[in-house]
Amino acid sequence: MELKRKELKDNVNRQQELAAYFTNCKLQRVHMRLVLSNAMALCYKQKNFATAEHFARLLLENSPNEVQAKKARQVQQQCNGKQDSHELNYDYRNPFVVCGSTYVPIYRGQKDISCPYCGSRML
Repeated sequence: MELKRKELKDNVNRQQELAAYFTNCKLQRVHMRLVLSNAMALCYKQKNFATAEHFARLLLENSPNEVQAKKARQVQQQCNGKQDSHELNYDYRNPFVVCGSTYVPIYRGQKDISCPYCGSRML
């Protein structure tokens, strides 16, 4: 997912979506901090303030190092009460898994298939 995100140089909305989906993966704590920090920075740069604030809050809940914590607190302070400027296909309040072939969210209740070998889910 991260490699696909880095390939998309001209589509910033899709980059933000892929970074957001990656935060939903089950990773070790140290890797999750990096993913959350990256998603927070991407969303903040593109003026998606509400989403950036969400990632900053998650980052602070994951016991970041002092540099990451300082950056997350600054983002939270600057984004407080502001809205997103771009619509993303991402809803952190609704549980989802990421489709293994198209990298889009599969929300609870949607029809999907599961690979019997690796367990990945696809639309």
